[in-house]
Amino acid sequence: MDPHFDGVIFQTHAAELRRRLPHPWPPFVVLDVRPEDEYEKGHIPGAVWGGHLDFPRAVPALGHLPGRIEIFVVGRDTADLMVREASLALRRLGAKRVVELTGGMVEWELASGPLEGETTAGEQPKAA
Repeated sequence: MDPHFDGVIFQTHAAELRRRLPHPWPPFVVLDVRPEDEYEKGHIPGAVWGGHLDFPRAVPALGHLPGRIEIFVVGRDTADLMVREASLALRRLGAKRVVELTGGMVEWELASGPLEGETTAGEQPKAA
């Protein structure tokens, strides 16, 4: 990570996050800020639920390595205001690298990104 860009809220697309999933370096976490029922129906593999805005509980690494972890914030879609609210709150808590997934879960699913979580009757989770 380039320290010159610490403190900036970045944005990226589903393809970049999908590329990063199997390679957790530099370390990152995916924070899903959608309502809990949506998160439970299906989320990005490894994502933690942060819709309650209790980020230190959702992302324990914040308390230990706030400058050494990237946090990808995921919402429903491009109009999900919770994404920016969460990003700003994370910055106030000391997170240095916050990255918003621009199209949210809508873009993730359109890009055939893998999901984990519950499935609807008769469906199987998408494979990675």
